Amino acid sequence: MGKRTKQYKKLMRSFQMLGFREPYQLLMTSDIVLDTMKLDLMTLFEKALSTKSLKPMITQCCIRAMYARNKEPGVAAAIERAKTFERRRCGHLMDEDPLTERECVMAVVDPKRRNENKFRYVVATQDEMLREKLRAVVPTPLMYVKRSVLILEPMAEASLKVREREEKAKFMSGITRGAHKRKRVDDEDQSGSDEEDDKEKGKSSTQGEDDKPKKKKKNYGKKGPNPLAVKKAKKVTDGQKEQRPRKEETEAPAAEVAGEHKAKRKRRKKATTGKGASDKEISAAVDAAIAGADMQD
Repeated sequence: MGKRTKQYKKLMRSFQMLGFREPYQLLMTSDIVLDTMKLDLMTLFEKALSTKSLKPMITQCCIRAMYARNKEPGVAAAIERAKTFERRRCGHLMDEDPLTERECVMAVVDPKRRNENKFRYVVATQDEMLREKLRAVVPTPLMYVKRSVLILEPMAEASLKVREREEKAKFMSGITRGAHKRKRVDDEDQSGSDEEDDKEKGKSSTQGEDDKPKKKKKNYGKKGPNPLAVKKAKKVTDGQKEQRPRKEETEAPAAEVAGEHKAKRKRRKKATTGKGASDKEISAAVDAAIAGADMQD
């Protein structure tokens, strides 16, 4: 049972890709209602479809067929159960020639005869010929009861082809959408590079400038240093003016600044006597020495 439930879940996901949504519209015929009188039919459907959101429905022609068999045993109870389901108005009036259940269900599922389950019905019937015809209607999940077990048929070949076609279409649309998006990005990059080249070369197109509205430049104000990173200026009194130090004073070497407070030493001039002295210098030095000796005496 667990393995069958997983298979049915996977199968209903495939049908959901084709447009089926909860609550599922469950269209039943009279024969399946009569064959399951001893079973809890709704519980079987909920377990098979793995959901409790179901809308059990039956057509007017199916109810009419059950009333035609009212004298048979067990049919009255089946009619009472069928009355609890939602009545699907098929549009086949009572005063007209009655249609068979097979024709009525085919007209409800495929009203325009295009082999398309327009309203997405899940059909439960014991009629093998009806199931054979409904396999050509895309997409139609088919259910029947066999030995007190509710069976959900695998997806028909026509429905499989449609699903594969839609999957390929989605895959191709994703590829083409990505290619268009990439092309658009490339075009924007190329247009941006062209504008930069035009600015560098100094070329500007004069055609159509008057027609296009010019964008106003935002005035952000005068640029300046960060006020949080600048030291605050000292307050200056009325009689004083702020004086800036001269460049020469600021750039004075440290040695001169350090030597300002020291007293300058005087150097004595040495007597120029030696090999390099001239004859006049030597004679002047001798005369000075003699004069000094006379003054001492």
